[in-house]
Amino acid sequence: MGARTYRTVLIGAGNVASFLKANIKSPFELTCVGGRQRRCPIPKDADLYIISVSDRAIKSVSEELIGVEGLVVHTAGSMPMNVLPQERRGVLYPLQTISKKRQIPASRVPFYIEASKEQDIDLLRLLAESMGSKAEQMDSERRKYLHLAAVFCCNFVNRLYGITADLLEAHNIPFSVMLPLIQETADKVKLLLPSEAQTGPAVRWDEEVMAKQMSLLDDEQKLIYQLLSKSIHDDKLRLDKD
Repeated sequence: MGARTYRTVLIGAGNVASFLKANIKSPFELTCVGGRQRRCPIPKDADLYIISVSDRAIKSVSEELIGVEGLVVHTAGSMPMNVLPQERRGVLYPLQTISKKRQIPASRVPFYIEASKEQDIDLLRLLAESMGSKAEQMDSERRKYLHLAAVFCCNFVNRLYGITADLLEAHNIPFSVMLPLIQETADKVKLLLPSEAQTGPAVRWDEEVMAKQMSLLDDEQKLIYQLLSKSIHDDKLRLDKD
């Protein structure tokens, strides 16, 4: 398979599309047509079409490709493969936080792939490997839970970083003081289960400390603090019971 060139069309202009544009290499010959505001027409004679747009735009873009003979894939974690009307269809989902402002090597971006035809699994695996990455086959049902888990461990955690930064900035403390703690928290779960690594006043249900801390928060922060503290303590009680 690797002896030939695969004409590849990338549709999109967001974070994931920009990453793919920077990393797709031979034997894939890339043509980029932009995102929703694109002016370039979409070639209809490619071997592979990668739709890397917002979830709500995938269906309308895929309808522009009805009748093409090449493989059509999207890059969304939460959308099923069958949102695509093509007979040759698939998914190329990168499980990573990707931003235009930060370059990341493709070796740190694992792909989860799916295709309606077995030979197209091989094509998507070749694409990932040509970028220096790895690909694992996963169906739409399991992938939606993979994406949901990623929202919890990345998007929600990053929002908590944002709250942390706000609290510190209000008292002239740089966010950088948290970096050793953030690093150790990440390193620790490489060796321990998250439940084993959990520390803090909610584990002990230290109501005095928790009450003092909540008094320092605004209403939204207090609600988040209460919800997470209860979840931490409930998990501790469940594990103790087991």
